[in-house]
Amino acid sequence: MMKKKKWLAIVVALSLVGSAHSFASAEKKATISIPEGTSAYKIVDKEGNFVDLEFTYNEDQITVVVTVPKTKIDPKIITVPLKKREKTDEDSTGEKDDSTVSVPMDSVNHWARNDILLMNQLGLLKGYPDGTIKPERTITRAEYAALLERVLKMTSSVPQPVDTAVFMDVKPSDWFFGPVSSLVVRKNINPVIYSEGFFFPNEAIPREEIANWTAIDVPETSLQQVMFKDENAIKYPTDVKKVAAAGLLKGFPDGTFRPSGNTTRAEAATIIVRFLKMKGIIYEQNEQEI
Repeated sequence: MMKKKKWLAIVVALSLVGSAHSFASAEKKATISIPEGTSAYKIVDKEGNFVDLEFTYNEDQITVVVTVPKTKIDPKIITVPLKKREKTDEDSTGEKDDSTVSVPMDSVNHWARNDILLMNQLGLLKGYPDGTIKPERTITRAEYAALLERVLKMTSSVPQPVDTAVFMDVKPSDWFFGPVSSLVVRKNINPVIYSEGFFFPNEAIPREEIANWTAIDVPETSLQQVMFKDENAIKYPTDVKKVAAAGLLKGFPDGTFRPSGNTTRAEAATIIVRFLKMKGIIYEQNEQEI
């Protein structure tokens, strides 16, 4: 009987040099939150060389089994004793900084379950103290700025925030000041498009603004085949078409893009997972197992 086993591969640009016995230092580092139980990963370099990692987590220790496939090298077993963690203060957004829950309780049967779980495990989309992720809650500009900044730190360099406030309603004392400021410096956020210097951080971010913020990190491609029935209503048609061509934001079955529409936390998770796949940071691969 054939079974499909789904692997989550996280690419960290690890170089395997010489023989399979030796490992060079990774060019990039990634922090992965390990859920309870056992999780399997592949670590892949730019040439396609890889090792298999199997993490088994319990409250006393983490066991890591490192296997180099198709070689006669015995698996390497590493155990990491764990100390009891003390509770930490929650950040000002009300989210809890704990991504060891396997599936948030309100996302078990959600259509974006896999994307939410992955984002939660990577520490990009955090859960709330009550054990929920609130997938259908609309994401705000401030929240999406924080999410995008976390993701960009995995894929490229992010400048330090400046001390000077760019927007009238984004102050250095606000929890979202750092992400917004960094994205302004990086040119993901263009202050010119916001009238009279107001960012309205706690309002829902429109779909076309997500496209506008993200387009700078999307490779150039042909936009000729990307068309929407409501294109005349789109403020940033080039950016929208660019992210649509990359498969990050998609149109609706009726052929519209709905540029002023809102985005839920679940939809944001899916967009970011697509972004990470586009950047080669993660990919999914189905393998057949007898």
